[in-house]
Amino acid sequence: MYREISNPAYTRREYITGIPGSKIAQHNMGNLQADPDDYPVHISLEVTEELQIRHGSLESARLSANRLMLKEAGEGNYKMVLRKFPHHVIRENKQATGAGADRVSDGMRQAFGKPVGTAARVGADETIFTCYCDPEDAATVKDAFRRAYNKISPPCRVVVEKGEALLVA
Repeated sequence: MYREISNPAYTRREYITGIPGSKIAQHNMGNLQADPDDYPVHISLEVTEELQIRHGSLESARLSANRLMLKEAGEGNYKMVLRKFPHHVIRENKQATGAGADRVSDGMRQAFGKPVGTAARVGADETIFTCYCDPEDAATVKDAFRRAYNKISPPCRVVVEKGEALLVA
């Protein structure tokens, strides 16, 4: 319902009241002190089309990917970054339902809507997650990203940005 980018961005939080909080708990996972250049392999999850991803979907994808990485690789052996933040506020014009709803609802009169959540606007071929790891953990990262993209709506692809020669050899 909120997947297409159809309206201008609605992000000015100083003018909007009642925005629900973001469900995203953290954007950096794994070894937080490590620098990305400390790891020889960089693997990313990219979206193939332009759309909006709600904050609940981003958080569930992050949780499933991070849980597998913690279990298989261990906390100090990788660094994963969620690259998108849900800035866009989503509105919904709630409709009354049930008996007598036609008498109490206004239909489309003043149908601006109330804030119901937030979403990240993502363009085609933009990166959502990036994971920095060692070559022996690359297969685990790819499986974690496969689990992550099953939690979000757009078609995605896993891209090895750096260290592809280490994985092939």
